[in-house]
Amino acid sequence: MIKILLVEDDEACAYTIQGGLELIGDYAVIRAKDGVEGWSLYCTEKPDVVVSDIEMPFMDGGELLKKIRADNPSVVVIMESGKTTPKSVVESLELGADDYIKKPFIAEELHAHIQAIFRRLHIRTNENQEDSPATVVRIGKYRFDVHENMLEIGMQTIKLTDREANILKILYDRKNTTVPRKEILSSFWKDENDPFHSRSLDVFISKLRKYLSFDPSVKIVVTRGKGIRLID
Repeated sequence: MIKILLVEDDEACAYTIQGGLELIGDYAVIRAKDGVEGWSLYCTEKPDVVVSDIEMPFMDGGELLKKIRADNPSVVVIMESGKTTPKSVVESLELGADDYIKKPFIAEELHAHIQAIFRRLHIRTNENQEDSPATVVRIGKYRFDVHENMLEIGMQTIKLTDREANILKILYDRKNTTVPRKEILSSFWKDENDPFHSRSLDVFISKLRKYLSFDPSVKIVVTRGKGIRLID
């Protein structure tokens, strides 16, 4: 399920778009009537996609886009407007929008735009969720490319070793749940009781904590006698 924040001051338009997306079945839609409410909901709901009108009261779509990009360079943002002059399109894209869609539009058109962006980002959607694993997943403000062993945040890219990436993948797959230490050890070493292997795991966890330290909302918690938990 993809969580969408729809920021639209035209209530009838917002209602139609929300209904159409939810009929498609891949989306949970949260609505905001202006940029101020949109920013508040963005901060609390952590949507996968933001769809925002440009012309709105209190805070327009351009200002909202600036604030979102300052917080998270990776979240998908699509701007919508009745204006499609080259200048308005260029301004939105230069501010960091992933796409621009002309109003009026139908939900199926917006769905197609979102799917195209996700294909470019190699993010799994519900259409292929059961058939193939995700290539890129989100951990807080980070993008974690599982196949390439890459962590990205903003303009920074961190290359992980195979062991670091595999440990992070185990923790991500069961995020917000404590994974028993022995279970992680046995995934890589035959003798999980060997003190040397246990110390090696501690080193890997320490490195992962350092890599993830740019987003304070992401934590790796080690509970003595129980295991390790990734909090996102």
